[in-house]
Amino acid sequence: MTANSRKVGLWMALSLLIALRAGARESGPLTMALQYTPQESVGSSSAVLSPGMTDRPVRLSMADGRAGDPKTIGEISDHDDKVFPVYASNDVAGWATEVLKKNAADWGIKVTPDAPLSLAGKLTQLRLVASTKALGATYTVEIQVAFTLSDSKGRTLWEGAAKGDATRYGHARSAENANEVLSDAIKEAYANIFNDPGLQSAWLGKSKPVASASTPAATAPAEPPVSPETLLADLVKLKKQGFTTDLLVDYVNGKSLTKALSADDLVKWKNAGMPQEVIKAALGKGKG
Repeated sequence: MTANSRKVGLWMALSLLIALRAGARESGPLTMALQYTPQESVGSSSAVLSPGMTDRPVRLSMADGRAGDPKTIGEISDHDDKVFPVYASNDVAGWATEVLKKNAADWGIKVTPDAPLSLAGKLTQLRLVASTKALGATYTVEIQVAFTLSDSKGRTLWEGAAKGDATRYGHARSAENANEVLSDAIKEAYANIFNDPGLQSAWLGKSKPVASASTPAATAPAEPPVSPETLLADLVKLKKQGFTTDLLVDYVNGKSLTKALSADDLVKWKNAGMPQEVIKAALGKGKG
C-alpha cells in the first residue's frame, strides 16, 4: 500500500467517524433548559385589563399538575422517524411561575406576596412535538393551565382554564426554536386567563364567591322539636288517612322531640292505636 493510499484510507475513516458522530448528535433524547424567549416579530398575545384591575395587587403562584415525569416536556423525532423524549433541565413549574409574574408585570398588574387577592395556577398540560424534516424541523407546542382566584378569607372567587399553542419551522434539534414556541404558547395561555370576563369581574369584586368542593353546602334550618302530644296528634291524623306503618315511622324519624316519651306517653300512644314500630321509633327521639 502506497503512502497516498494510506492517506486516502485514513481520510475516509475520519470522514466516516465524523459522519457517525454528527448522526448521533441528530438522534436520541434531547435535554434543554427552559427559557422565556417569545417571538417578538410575530406579535405575541397580550392581556386587555378592565379599568381598576391594576389598582388591586395580587399574589401569583404556579404548580405542576401534569401526570408522569415532571422533567419530560415532549418528544422529538429523527430522520428515521424514531421518537425520543425531550427533557427540561430546569424546574418546569419554576419556569412557568417566572413567566407568569413577568407577563403580569408587563401588563401592569401589581404582584405582591402579601396581597389579599391570590391567583393560584396549575400547569395541566405542556407538550412539545419536534418533527425532524429533510432540512430543519417543525416545532409545535400546546399548553393548558387552570387557575383559581381567592380572597383573603380563602373563599374562591373564580375558577377557570385556558390554553395556548404555537408552531414554527426552525433548525433541527434546536433548543432555541423550541423555547420560542414554548414561550409563545404559555404567554397566549396566560393572556387568555387574564382576558376572561369572569376573572376580571371577580377581581374587581363584582361577583359573589363561587361554591367549591371544599365549601360545605348550605343546609335548610332544622325544624324545631315538637312535644310528644303534638307528634301523636299528627300521627293519628296520618293514620286515619290510610298511611302505612312504614310511612309513619319515616315521619317520626324526621322529627325531634322536646322530651323523651314517658310511661304515660307510651300508654297514650298505645291506646291511640299506634303500631309498636312507630312507638319504638319515637322512643329514640329525646330532647332536641
